[in-house]
Amino acid sequence: MAIPKAQKAAYNDEIKDIKVKVDELSKKIKDIDSKIRKNEKLKSYYCIEKTVYLIKAISFYMKMNDLSLEMLNIKNEKFLNEARKEFYKVLQTMESIVGGDIDRSLRSNDEYLAKIDKLNPRQILDIVRRIHDVFVDLKTKVGEGSKWKWSFVELQARVAVITKNITNFSDTAKFRDPRVEFYNDRRELMRLCKEGLAEAAKQYRTKYELSGKARDDLKRSIELLSALRKIHVLFGESEEANKLKTTIDAAKQALEAKDAAKEKKK
Repeated sequence: MAIPKAQKAAYNDEIKDIKVKVDELSKKIKDIDSKIRKNEKLKSYYCIEKTVYLIKAISFYMKMNDLSLEMLNIKNEKFLNEARKEFYKVLQTMESIVGGDIDRSLRSNDEYLAKIDKLNPRQILDIVRRIHDVFVDLKTKVGEGSKWKWSFVELQARVAVITKNITNFSDTAKFRDPRVEFYNDRRELMRLCKEGLAEAAKQYRTKYELSGKARDDLKRSIELLSALRKIHVLFGESEEANKLKTTIDAAKQALEAKDAAKEKKK
């Protein structure tokens, strides 16, 4: 059914100011990109600032979609797609700071985090929370029926790996006294890290089972669980580590059986 012109006009008037804010953020982001190119030493801090602006832009795009649903009773795919594109930039920007590799040692994080050592654990937690929250919001608004459904599995895994790579495991292991400053912040970041890896592994396993049983999906699930197991081992959580080992071994066997069947078919 066609939308009346008056309704469209009212909607466009409502989002006018939001569009201005998005344009302002785009200019700030371009300015930061220029600063990054000129000052390598401060690159990581500029990237954190850029991430904050990108998240704000994503929130504005989603707000314009919300208003479309409210005023026009239709989902605005254009704005949701812009939000999705901006979220990819969030991931790329954060990976430029802490890396996107999943299988490195937990202690290796120290080297990456030295680039942003002026940020305290509470500030780190804040940026991670923002990334997690905007991801969940975006995934919900895009919806299960979207053609982008399975791409969100990859996005979720990248969020989980970024969270792992920005976690200072050395300090978390060292400062276990609740009276130490930032104890709760480190503990909360660790919770987000563990839950993120577990959920991302689960999503990849689901994708493997429901979407063609691609070898890489199961392999990625194993990698995420292996990273989680490293954390349990580091902190002496033997029961959780043993349970994960059983799950990982079973998945590896399934992978090996799949490879063997493929070779036999050849």
